[in-house]
Amino acid sequence: MGARRGGAGKPIRLRQDNGRVAGLFRQSYTRGNMGCLSNLPPNAKKICNSYEERRKQATAIVLLGVIGAEFGAEIEPPKLPSRARTSGQAPEGFGLTTGGSNYSLARHTCKALTFLLLQPSSPKLPAHSTIRRTAIDLIGRGFTVWEPYMDVSAVLMGLLELCADAEKQLSNITMGLPLSPAADSARSARHALSLIATARPPAFITTIAREVHRHTAMQANSQAQQNVHMTSLARAKTEILRVIDILIEKMPNDAVDLLVEVMDIIMYCIESSLVKKKGLNECFPAICKFYMVGYCDRSHRIAVGARQGSVALYDVRTGKCQNIHGHKGPITAVSFAPDGRYLATYSNADSHISFWQMNTSLLGSIGMLNSTPQLKCIKTYQVPPVQPASPGSQNALKLARLIWTSNRNVILMAHDGKEHRFMFLRGKKGQRDEQREMENRSRAEREIDGG
Repeated sequence: MGARRGGAGKPIRLRQDNGRVAGLFRQSYTRGNMGCLSNLPPNAKKICNSYEERRKQATAIVLLGVIGAEFGAEIEPPKLPSRARTSGQAPEGFGLTTGGSNYSLARHTCKALTFLLLQPSSPKLPAHSTIRRTAIDLIGRGFTVWEPYMDVSAVLMGLLELCADAEKQLSNITMGLPLSPAADSARSARHALSLIATARPPAFITTIAREVHRHTAMQANSQAQQNVHMTSLARAKTEILRVIDILIEKMPNDAVDLLVEVMDIIMYCIESSLVKKKGLNECFPAICKFYMVGYCDRSHRIAVGARQGSVALYDVRTGKCQNIHGHKGPITAVSFAPDGRYLATYSNADSHISFWQMNTSLLGSIGMLNSTPQLKCIKTYQVPPVQPASPGSQNALKLARLIWTSNRNVILMAHDGKEHRFMFLRGKKGQRDEQREMENRSRAEREIDGG
């Protein structure tokens, strides 16, 4: 198409005559419903209706999409006498949004591809047309180029809508049958989601978490509950969990940086009744590989340590979450006592291990009235910092873990096998309060069983 690769060490350049592609594209990428995309003057609208003109528009969009997705950071335009170009400068038309350069091609191409993805089905742009499937693929491959110019939330929701029924659509692959256009759209959307998530994990995680919070707020509105269950986010829970599993496996450090947001997404996508019945480790084992995530089978609570030094405590039964601020650095490990009444948290950054008592009321202990359990720090110990086996952030995820040997004894085990043992004892008043709470919980459980 006129793009060529120079000799060794020379950047890829666009020939001047290929400006015709960009010129045709600028005429056709936006506004109106003529063809796929149209921006022609009023006296030329009749031309847009022709098959040949629509074919040229689609060709221009695809060509520029391929150029941006594959070579967005390498393409160098013809040099102008009035403006010198340094070797590290971004190319004209494509690249990052810095330096005040002209990035109109990246912006316009992004708008065109987004239009093709999100535009409702019509006779001129069918739901699973070839040009739409091509746009989906190019959005995923060139996401780092398009991201500054697109509505990431709208794009992700559009892709999730296409792959909400992916398992059903793609069952033909295992049967050896040819793919239908709808199945090919689902496959392209799944691949694009994976590419986007691995290219920009923070953008994917924060965007989906924000949508989860918005949908959770909508569920509280009785009038909106019926519509919430039919949204793309609700229908694509399986697909979201698949992508989160990929991120945890391939990019664990990025997942840990936003671990609370990741858990928000997981809690939304997994049925609480399933977690209560089978446990978190069986429902989503990937998240349990992190020492800063703990689950209590007795109380059905999940603790998640954050980079900011806080701990998010989730009650699976009520769906409520409480944040505890108890450390001055990233949480290294958390763990519940066997009886579920205490929580141990450890931060290697501030070299402290803290013990928290789960002070739940009668109603809170049985998950009534959406009450949130209150925690109280009862002990804090200072411990020597653990040194990683070798430099690198990957080793920081496995520095140390907490192992309870009884309801009052815990071991801080470092990655090199060194152990620090801790035992905390309660006074008489604490023992009386503990006994009273156990009696209240037993009575509440008997009332539930009898009722």
